[in-house]
Amino acid sequence: MNKGVFLCVGTGGHVLPAYNVIKSMLDQGIDKKNILIVTDERGIEYFKEKDFETIVYPFVSSRKGIIGYLLNLGKILKSIIYLYKSLKKYKPQFLFTTGAYIAPVSAIVSKLLKVNFYIQEQNIYSGLGNKLSAPFAKIVYTSFPDTKNIQKNKIQYCGPVLNLDLNNNNEINKTSNLTIGFQGGSQGSKEINDLVYKFCEDERYFDIDIIHIVGKNNEIINTNRRNYISHNYIDDMQSFYNLIHLQVSRAGGGSLEAAYLNIYQLLVPFKHGTTSVHQQLNAEYLEKINAARIIKNYEDFTNQVDYFLENYTENIEKIKIEAGNLTISEKLVDELIK
Repeated sequence: MNKGVFLCVGTGGHVLPAYNVIKSMLDQGIDKKNILIVTDERGIEYFKEKDFETIVYPFVSSRKGIIGYLLNLGKILKSIIYLYKSLKKYKPQFLFTTGAYIAPVSAIVSKLLKVNFYIQEQNIYSGLGNKLSAPFAKIVYTSFPDTKNIQKNKIQYCGPVLNLDLNNNNEINKTSNLTIGFQGGSQGSKEINDLVYKFCEDERYFDIDIIHIVGKNNEIINTNRRNYISHNYIDDMQSFYNLIHLQVSRAGGGSLEAAYLNIYQLLVPFKHGTTSVHQQLNAEYLEKINAARIIKNYEDFTNQVDYFLENYTENIEKIKIEAGNLTISEKLVDELIK
């Protein structure tokens, strides 16, 4: 049986795009038996109860960039050998990855297996994993035009991979009271959480409703504010988007989901580590197309809220974001049935 292998690890930012591509393939008639998932202990959480065949392995991640990988070269070589032996028996048609620390391993294994290798890059500035892996790829699908820090001749811009089950925000009826949604990604953000708790105590904004996604491993702090609702995590994001007029979030690739739904955003780019460059550039792009504003502190935030309060009932210019799900999935379906 022909198999397509999807390699995705870590947080929802890398795993959910892979799942959304797979879902598009299933909609085109591909059977779940044709799909194999390779992930780690964090990533497998997103595939529970979805009935896919999976391989789970502790792939090496690094918080120190390429130095961290060099220090763990032995473990990386071990993971390459393990993955090659595991996949060889399936004789896969292709390997597809959404990046992060599994990407270089996937690239090398694709060459050992002599199969086509595809990459999806969620951000406007490619991460280290995808940058190193791009020379091995047949195509690098990108979410943003003019993606940087990656081999240009491999790029095919197709738009972000999104959950297409979500309804366009323009078509949803909402209450007249302004509702702000706060989220910091699947793991949450202390910076955004602190912003929310300060906002909860600001008497100028007691009439604004708040929906707050705290993050899977973060403690929900009790507040006496009557119109504050908090969750550690929300599986059904439609219920979240249905209720909000404005979103405050990080600026990862997932910020394109709210833009796709025409929800205006106030973005707080992550300022540390390897993700800081791509989040800042993502945010600047969304600000340039008038889909968001970057905020740096609480005063910036409240100034933008004041502006939004004055203007959100007017017809705001709508942004057209095209999803890349079909472009990618059609190519991979062709690989499976050829």
